This record gives sequence, C-alpha cells and structure tokens, in this order.
Amino acid sequence: MRVNGAADAGITAARHDGIIEAVTDADVETTADSGYQGAGGTVYTPVKRPVGKGHNGWEKQANTALARLRAPVERAFAQLKQWRVLQRVRISPNRITALVHAIFVIHREQQSLARA
Repeated sequence: MRVNGAADAGITAARHDGIIEAVTDADVETTADSGYQGAGGTVYTPVKRPVGKGHNGWEKQANTALARLRAPVERAFAQLKQWRVLQRVRISPNRITALVHAIFVIHREQQSLARA
C-alpha cells in the first residue's frame, strides 16, 4: 500500500485494514483527530474551521467535548511511548497485552507511592 504523506497515512491505513468499516458495522462510536476528517461511519472528528472565519458557539463546544473524550487516551499513549522496554520488545503480539498491563500496574503503583 502506498501512502501519499503522513497526514494521509492514518486514514488510509484505517480504511485499508477495514477498521472504519469494522467499527461502523459494530455500531461503535469512535473519536479521532482531524487527520481522519471524512472517514465517515461512526468516526467522529473535530469540526474544521471555515477558511477565513472562526468557529461558531456550537462548533467550539463540540470540539471541546471531543477533546475531553480523547485526552485520557492520548495521555495513555504518550506514557506508553515513554516506556523503554516497549521500544525493544520482541515477543508475540498475543503476549504484549499482558506485558503492557503489568507495566501499567507497576507504573500506577509508583505514581501512588510518589504522591504519598
């Protein structure tokens, strides 16, 4: 599969792999960033700002609500990227979930000890 640039990579890959069709068929409402604009189905993206204009009231509210839904997930992925062990992991993809879960438990415990 050839992708025409980074901005197109996500939505093209999601379409190619059938992700958009799968979440739509399963009636799963999904949030995405503006790179997935036009994905359709049950994929919700921020409202684009009209050229030369600003957002009106409901557009700002909709984008804020969407950002609040996405923020915890974005934070979790940012934390996952910081875990060095995952950068060099060479185990079966079927076992990676258990590894990530174990690392998350340790990370959460460290965070709670640091707060105490």
